Amino acid sequence: MSRHRWRVVLCIVVAVAAASCAGTPPSARLSPTSTTPQGINAPDETAGGTTLISSQDLQQPVADVAATTLPPEQRNIWPLTGIQGEDVGDWPALLVKIDNHDRARPQFGINSADVVFEEIVEGGLTRFAAVFHSKETNIVGPVRSVRTSDFDLLSNFNRPLFANSGGNEAVLELLRDVDFVDVSSNADLDSYRRLPERQSPHNLVTSTRPLRVVGDDRGGGGNPPILFARRGLDEPLPAAAVEVKGVDINYGVTNVRYRWDQNRNGWIRSQDGSLHVDAAGVVVAPEIVIVQVISYRRSAADGRSPEAVLLGEGPALVLYSGHLLEGLWERREATDLTYYSDRAGQAITVPSGSTWVALPRVGQVQIVE
Repeated sequence: MSRHRWRVVLCIVVAVAAASCAGTPPSARLSPTSTTPQGINAPDETAGGTTLISSQDLQQPVADVAATTLPPEQRNIWPLTGIQGEDVGDWPALLVKIDNHDRARPQFGINSADVVFEEIVEGGLTRFAAVFHSKETNIVGPVRSVRTSDFDLLSNFNRPLFANSGGNEAVLELLRDVDFVDVSSNADLDSYRRLPERQSPHNLVTSTRPLRVVGDDRGGGGNPPILFARRGLDEPLPAAAVEVKGVDINYGVTNVRYRWDQNRNGWIRSQDGSLHVDAAGVVVAPEIVIVQVISYRRSAADGRSPEAVLLGEGPALVLYSGHLLEGLWERREATDLTYYSDRAGQAITVPSGSTWVALPRVGQVQIVE
């Protein structure tokens, strides 16, 4: 698809969505989570009986964070979720690297993220790059290190804040070429703490609010873009949409499945045979799941580490409202947004809500009809 066509489609989407360019308002919501995690006693890198509750039941207002004023037409739509809100403010997205090792679960704060990317790391394990913008959380983590796979993710958010636990020297040297605001533990260790109930390295946590203060002190970032094309509230499902139960993804060692739940209006996530819940017992069930099939190469910083190839094109599955659309993803430059189209070449639009983006290899995905 030509750059001109992409820009035309994006302009149409922006006009239809009447969406914002930005920020976290004074009415941002806080999702508190439990601080009593499960015990851990094993190294890194190599639940049944849970009561499920709505994440909305756990949200409460947080104090104001400095925000600039936006024009009236830009104040009522969150750019990363498409959800209407009051007084949408003006500050950057916060991307946090979160551990997904079995000894790191349950994680903290993941249900407050607007968008979560799941990428493959060493040994067929995965990690999350969770993007926070419309909600804050008192505790998020366990926080882990940066990978070269993160570089092109960062480039999609217009100079975001980036929280991580550091990385090897080669990764950090290459990271200098990426435009972001460093709020890692290397930049401000005081914003992080280790939980005594868990064993290192699965016990480093932080909070979104102090990270935003640190980010502001370090020059601040930019407003996040409208990441996904949105559907109208009364817009019918496209003819190509097929009703499905969900998808299964085998990342190598980590096995994930998503299943549609009409009552939750979301795709319930399970991992390695267990329901995926956060540390507060809230089930992970995003409204939208995008399976973006990509390739991986050896990282230039570490030959043992896979690096996600996020530029190019490939197959994509987009799931929402109990249905699936098969299509393609395309992204030519690091500064481009990823464009999702159906098999007829038309832009795929999604409803408002949180989105999880899976990044598996070819052959690792199975549709469950």
